[in-house]
Amino acid sequence: MSKVILSFTFFRTDSGNEYLFDDITGIVLQIPPEISQRIKHALNSTTPTEALARIRKEKVKDDQYHGIYEILETLISHFGAFYRFPFKPHSFEMNDDMLWYMVLRDGLYELLLEVTNSCNFRCKYCVFGGNYKEFRTHGHSSMSKETATKAIDLYFHYLEEGALLNPTREPTIAFYGGEPLLNFKLIERCVEYINYEYSHEFSPRYTITTNAALINKKIAEFLVKNDFDISISLDGPQNEHDRNRVLSNGRGTFDLVMRGISNLKEAQKNYGSTKEYFALITYDLKSNLKSIKKFFDEESPIRPIFANPVRSMGTTYYLSFTTNDYITHERMLRELFREFLEDNKNTAHSVFLEILFGGSGTLMFYRNILNRKNPSTIFTSTCIPGFKWYVTTDGKIQVCERAPSNTIIGNVNTGLDFPAIKILLQKYFKLIETRCNYCSLAHSCARCFAYLGSEDCNLFRSWVIEGLKTAFTIYENNPKYFERRLSVIKEKGGIYGLENL
Repeated sequence: MSKVILSFTFFRTDSGNEYLFDDITGIVLQIPPEISQRIKHALNSTTPTEALARIRKEKVKDDQYHGIYEILETLISHFGAFYRFPFKPHSFEMNDDMLWYMVLRDGLYELLLEVTNSCNFRCKYCVFGGNYKEFRTHGHSSMSKETATKAIDLYFHYLEEGALLNPTREPTIAFYGGEPLLNFKLIERCVEYINYEYSHEFSPRYTITTNAALINKKIAEFLVKNDFDISISLDGPQNEHDRNRVLSNGRGTFDLVMRGISNLKEAQKNYGSTKEYFALITYDLKSNLKSIKKFFDEESPIRPIFANPVRSMGTTYYLSFTTNDYITHERMLRELFREFLEDNKNTAHSVFLEILFGGSGTLMFYRNILNRKNPSTIFTSTCIPGFKWYVTTDGKIQVCERAPSNTIIGNVNTGLDFPAIKILLQKYFKLIETRCNYCSLAHSCARCFAYLGSEDCNLFRSWVIEGLKTAFTIYENNPKYFERRLSVIKEKGGIYGLENL
């Protein structure tokens, strides 16, 4: 018989309370300290049968905590909790029909057009700046109208094919770069074409991720008029933003970004638009998070929607930081987390701390709702290649905008390449066989095709455990907090999303 995999972990919140997390069902149980060691001894068994025998023995002699043992027994015997056997990846293979069906039913939720791979900024942490292996560097190519039109027609063709399988799904077309506004003429033509050809059957949603420096009055009016969802890279007040987000000559870009946002706000007044635009914040170990908090709570013209550290995998970026940088950063995070907890007791609301802690805590607390599960990946919450399309300037279809450039799954001339998708899945299965298959947190892991080549499993494990600690520390502090957050979890077209509070 194959060796059983222990699929659980114990963790403690900031208050010292101990919890047991089951990676199979996603259930979390608080463990009384008096019986913590006995439960650990019972669960650290070689088989589920042995664990059940130990639990029943403890249940008989311990009336005070009879209920806890009863729950553990039920979870194991009725729900298969805490234990699993290694999966044999080669025993399961998706054929083209299965892949086609899953993409049509659950995928196609976003078409991203890399309208240019050129950029007017040279941000020091950029994934395309030469610090990341397997990622392209800054380029000088732009997508042609012909390539964009082929990508759009192909995307809508697939949407029409899958309309009966997913009738609530609506198309999202995103413009990406580089800096996409360097090819603004193509964006104009794409929107005009989609509105003319497809708006009678669909309600297209347009999004753009931009550094905002090129948003003049004309561009602002176009974006507002066409109801774009706009995400703007803005790292905080001027001294914070200008430290990393610079031009090729090293000059800071804060004033350029503020001018672009101002033009957007003015265009909104002219068109009577009240749509909210959002900031994407990137920080590193030298970022003054307290200063960033003050800026977004009191001064910023736009609200933050994501605050993420510089991507730490496959890069040399973090070699420039000292031990003291790490210590100072962790201390600041702890201080701000305590402030966040205190705010929630007093119903205060820091928009930055909500994004920094509340968003990640909610994603972990409701992980079973928000994670997409599918039969092709077995472990983790990754999507199937083809669920999202990232079309490069030369017409290749890539898994997503976050994945390295070797994850090609088709092109605009011939469509999705299902043999290529199966090769990627096989690589993923190989990873599962050698790593995830024997991990106690395999179902909760954040590894996806964007991190397919990463060797650092410890980082993924720490993300899960730290996420659980954060979520349940928040819950202990204010049990109603996640009820409020639950009210903004929306389902659209088979995809769950957490809307901004």
